[in-house]
Amino acid sequence: MRRRKIAFSVLIAIALYAVSFTTDAQETKSISYELRMPEPETHYFEVGMTINNVLTNSKLLDKRRLLVKMPVWTPGSYLVREYAGNVEAFKVTDENNKPLAFRKVNKNTWEIEIDQAEDVKVSYKVYAFDLTVRTSFIDASHGYLNGASIFMFVPELMKSQADLTIFPYEKWSTVSTALPETSKNTFIVKDFDTLVDSPIEIGNHEVLEFEALGIPYRIAMYSSSPLSYDKEKLLKDYKSLVIAAETVVGETPLENYLFIVHHQPGIGGGLEHLHSTTCQTSTYAYSSDRAYIGLFGLLAHEYFHLWNVKRIRPVALGPFDYENENYTNMLWVAEGFTSFYEEIILNRAGLVEDEDVIKAVAGAISSAENTPGNRVQAVTEASWDAWIKYYRPSENANNTRISYYGKGGVLAALLNAKIIANTKAEKSLDDVMKLLYNKYYKALGRGYTDEEFQLAVEEVHGGDLDYFFKNYISGTERPDYEQIYKGVGLNLIDTNEDREKPYLGITERGGVIYRMSREGSAYHSGINLNDQVVSIDGDKNINFANATLSKKVGDKMSVIVNRHGVEMEFIIDLQEDARKSYSLEKVSKPTKEQEKAYQKFVGK
Repeated sequence: MRRRKIAFSVLIAIALYAVSFTTDAQETKSISYELRMPEPETHYFEVGMTINNVLTNSKLLDKRRLLVKMPVWTPGSYLVREYAGNVEAFKVTDENNKPLAFRKVNKNTWEIEIDQAEDVKVSYKVYAFDLTVRTSFIDASHGYLNGASIFMFVPELMKSQADLTIFPYEKWSTVSTALPETSKNTFIVKDFDTLVDSPIEIGNHEVLEFEALGIPYRIAMYSSSPLSYDKEKLLKDYKSLVIAAETVVGETPLENYLFIVHHQPGIGGGLEHLHSTTCQTSTYAYSSDRAYIGLFGLLAHEYFHLWNVKRIRPVALGPFDYENENYTNMLWVAEGFTSFYEEIILNRAGLVEDEDVIKAVAGAISSAENTPGNRVQAVTEASWDAWIKYYRPSENANNTRISYYGKGGVLAALLNAKIIANTKAEKSLDDVMKLLYNKYYKALGRGYTDEEFQLAVEEVHGGDLDYFFKNYISGTERPDYEQIYKGVGLNLIDTNEDREKPYLGITERGGVIYRMSREGSAYHSGINLNDQVVSIDGDKNINFANATLSKKVGDKMSVIVNRHGVEMEFIIDLQEDARKSYSLEKVSKPTKEQEKAYQKFVGK
């Protein structure tokens, strides 16, 4: 009875919210969008955009020309993607369907002559055939859209309310989005940021529902082939996940939430939004425990983003400039902290064990310390240069850059351990997230600066951490893992048993040198990327992995390659494998304080 009562109350609240939103929008609505897809097999969305009451809109007074723009990137994916490249058939008329003159003034901007038009009606088509979380896609089976890649905006009206009416393909019956619905397939849009931040799934997909913490949740399940899963278990685990995630900050700032989950071979990843997320996985996500936990790790990551980055955010990430790069040093917190919390949330949800959390932390350390770029690029620099490096990796990327996801997660775990040890397990990284959420999102309605973030960590830690930020975050020094983890009852151990074996550092594909590590024996040998391997020690039918099996440190290896039609010989002096393979193990006889700190560290 109590559960039904809560659910009913929530639905009433949402309805009243939507009604009040509708009333306001009807009075102040500046833009109306329409979305059509009459021939999905051609991969086009058709968009209509009406700018209402142009001559009397106070934000547009004295303007003879109107600029309409297409975003060039989408929040959460830090790369200029040039969405306007998929736009065609751009047309403009007035309220009487009289054509209005326009011209394209740069790559993503159209300038329209208003003349005496009361309403300006823009129409265009968008080619959408890229099924990722940051782009849009439509074919005969379904349609998915990310708002930044589909909808245009008027700069002066970005903060104005609008409405969106969707006309699904005639054979499709379901539209899933987190936007408030006022009538069948008509939605209220608070502002352009909200439109961008509300992905839409359209088709005949299954929609699952559950309730947690008094909040209704929906799961839009699209699959390219039939799925086999235990519905009762799946919904139970979703519920456990969202309840566990709430424990970090202690409050869920939602009226409702939508998971869009795509199941299809060859896709993956996720993208966070204010009241929803899109996650992509295999059709085999439910076929094994490993695949299932992998999916829930992705779900935990993207769901936790509703706090970390959508509300607890660097000050540079909102309001957004959709035409230019939005720079910040803090993606290592936005993504790295979220990566760290994946395992913590799964453990609190009962989906993994304490040992899995520790294994994940140790694995992240090994990955970071075995990346040569870790000694070249600080995570603050990696965050700043995401626009030109992270999403555009070259064959030399591993040597020159570090992932702000992985290294950020390593630093999050270290800060968590330091806070727990210094406060005798009374506080943890959770308290930093609570502080940032309450002080900057709730009280001040803005993001935090780099300096404010450090002050928040130091306040919870109870002491100065300038050396940590200077050397490990803004610098590339190796953190004192061993000393820090002793504070939570853990020993860091290098378990690499191949130290005496030679390490070439070569990755080959089809006999072609594809990648080389600057810490491998071959890096200074003269061998180039893209060289075609002819023979190794005179053997034309062997690869590098097998050729090194009989070798030891100090030996030499002769390699003949074909470079632009010319055969060349290089001699490699074989050096030891300096890579690490870390594990974290509980101290053999932990004190009560260490045991308490350990339990706090794994998220209990």
